[in-house]
Amino acid sequence: MLKKIIPIGILIAIIIIGAVALFMYKPWGGVGVPTQPTDTRNTAVTATATTTTSSGMIVLTFTYEDLSVKAEIPRKEVLITGGGSTFVNPQMQAWAQKFRSVSGGYVTVNYQSIGSGAGEAKWFDKALDFGASDVPISKTTYDRLISRKASFIQIPLIAGAVGIIYNIPEWDESKCGPLRLSGDVIADIYLGKILYWDDDRIKMQQVEECRSLLPHEIIRGIHRSDGSGTTALFTLYLSTVSSEWKTRVGTGYTVEWPRDAMGYGEGARGNEGVSAKVKGTKYSIGYVEYSYAVANKIPMAALKNKDGFYIVPSAEAVMEALKRGAKDLPPPSSFWGDVPATLINREGEKTYPIVGMVYAFIYTDIVSDIVSNKDLAAALSAFFKWVLTEGQKPENIVTGYVPLPKELAAKAIKYIEDYLKY
Repeated sequence: MLKKIIPIGILIAIIIIGAVALFMYKPWGGVGVPTQPTDTRNTAVTATATTTTSSGMIVLTFTYEDLSVKAEIPRKEVLITGGGSTFVNPQMQAWAQKFRSVSGGYVTVNYQSIGSGAGEAKWFDKALDFGASDVPISKTTYDRLISRKASFIQIPLIAGAVGIIYNIPEWDESKCGPLRLSGDVIADIYLGKILYWDDDRIKMQQVEECRSLLPHEIIRGIHRSDGSGTTALFTLYLSTVSSEWKTRVGTGYTVEWPRDAMGYGEGARGNEGVSAKVKGTKYSIGYVEYSYAVANKIPMAALKNKDGFYIVPSAEAVMEALKRGAKDLPPPSSFWGDVPATLINREGEKTYPIVGMVYAFIYTDIVSDIVSNKDLAAALSAFFKWVLTEGQKPENIVTGYVPLPKELAAKAIKYIEDYLKY
């Protein structure tokens, strides 16, 4: 009896081993490539891979509303280094983490939150694969690019808002709602013309029963100390609503702050630094990308918009500005200096007045007669195509940011496809 059982056991073992071997060599992704169970990168890509090119690139399909685009991922590890805007940093980190998974672990995006000014400068010097800023390429850098006949594009990535944050211990938001401020008053605070929180121009904007809550305390004006696209956007707004600000201070990554000269203002580095400084400084005011205010639970003022309504930042309020702002994009290598102004202080009952987009700058001569980095070019193209499609979907958006209208995303994708060749 035992002699009969042993051969049967051997036969069963052979069948099991054969089945396992067949499973291990089942074609991968339907394209005839053997699976590599010890390489988790390949396994991760199979969910979105549609085919493989003759050169071994993995082809993926991304969608956004009725947009559908294809992108190629090199089947080797590629590091993309970007940097700039602290405004976009929380969103960029989320995108980078998700895209690494989407790419099967092949593409790593290392984004450095160093400020828009530093990002633009390092990108210009080709120390970064892409730069990011809350405003388009500055006129100074643009002229330098043109003078050296550089090949580049700039594209929008995401929208957001600059929130005005404050720290007034006596203010009771549950009773009074958010502090109400108009643009001309904010300008005069930073100009040093309004010194105290109980100034009549601030008090008269609040509901009557709460005006007495404003203390006779010096306003501490906090601003960015580094070159900042958030500052450029904020000062663009102040220049729009205050002729004195426009002529005395103006707009830029950095400006001279009149309040500092009086000893009532100080700088902090990055949106992170301004958030921390305001949160830790009684009777202060500052400006940050509104996702930082949400994350740090810092009160934000309701700003008086062009039509006289007091609005706090929200996805809906930002989208209202986007609907009324940039309907199209200039050619990708032209000067985009007028684009941000189309989103500032727009009309509408629900429109927030300080809205902007984040822009990426990319050299397009990554593959040329002199330089040939096809893997980097392909990875950059795939990453930004993903950002402009899947990256705009609610599940990939960090609280405090607003997706681009489909029309702008589609135009940006076309710029990538037309100019970033590999």
